[in-house]
Amino acid sequence: MRFFLIFCFLINLYSKEMGLREQISEMIMVGFNGQKYSDKDVRIMISDLHYPRFGGVVLFGRNIQNKSQLTKLINLIKQERQNILVAIDEEGGEVSRLVDSSFGEKTLSAYKVGANFDINSAKIIYEKLAKKLQDCGVNMNFAPVVDLHDVNSKIIGQKERAYSQNSQKVSLYANIFADSLHKFNIINTFKHFPGHGRSKQDSHKEKTYVNITADDIFAYKEAIRLNKIDTIMVGHIFVNNIDDKNPASLSNTIINLMLRKELGFDGVVISDDMLMGGLGNYTLKEKIIKFINAGGDIMLFSEFKIKNKRVGDVVYECILDAIKNGEITKERIKKSYKRIMKLKEKI
Repeated sequence: MRFFLIFCFLINLYSKEMGLREQISEMIMVGFNGQKYSDKDVRIMISDLHYPRFGGVVLFGRNIQNKSQLTKLINLIKQERQNILVAIDEEGGEVSRLVDSSFGEKTLSAYKVGANFDINSAKIIYEKLAKKLQDCGVNMNFAPVVDLHDVNSKIIGQKERAYSQNSQKVSLYANIFADSLHKFNIINTFKHFPGHGRSKQDSHKEKTYVNITADDIFAYKEAIRLNKIDTIMVGHIFVNNIDDKNPASLSNTIINLMLRKELGFDGVVISDDMLMGGLGNYTLKEKIIKFINAGGDIMLFSEFKIKNKRVGDVVYECILDAIKNGEITKERIKKSYKRIMKLKEKI
């Protein structure tokens, strides 16, 4: 009887541990190398789908050769785990992964669409893009960009990633893009909250500072009111006139107070790549703790490993340690888990 009770205790402990691990895994999205099952990194990633290390993958140009290859790769992933998020950056213009001729006509940049096409034509453009994604099996797109156009911005304006300087025009075209994605059952991501368009630096490489106004927030406010948004990506930008101590992605003031409380958004908040240089001199554990406590839900990592260890294991260990030390609560993890699972009902 004694051994039976010990066995039951250990099983219960394991179940609780796996429950927490599963919840945390849904908060992790990873990139990976390779394009097909014969690639070692793809096989490792596929095998990890059986064990809860991450809840989503992001595809980059390095993963994509042509339409047939991409479709096979995504089918492999979904065969192992049906409800996984398969995300991509397909904005059009310079930020496009579907560049091979097998994907058909390339999508124009946001700026070109906003400057040269009316809303009916824009709808046709974005429905074509959404259909391409659906045909390949992608179920999440990191778009639309709702930053304001500024020719002095290296990472947004000069790459033609924003529709216009006019916030109402940005809102109009972004909502068309969002609706087009919804038509083909693809989750949208409005970005980069609260506004990256005025930045002069590149947050991929360095600390980036901006001052924002009501115009930067307008598209988010309107889309939230109209229930257009599935997820919001928060930028690694320091907003001088709101919180100059923390990047937006790690700021309680910007995510919990501004986005959630003031604007009323209770959907999934995703980080930009947690490995980007713009986050500042925090340790990875500090970034994770601050992002979660600020109100973030999904942490995006462009790589599969950090210092030869799986991202999923590293992040889990950081969060587990933070829970033990009282720096994050289990209730906070559960809150994100519920948001993410509600989001996944759409795929």
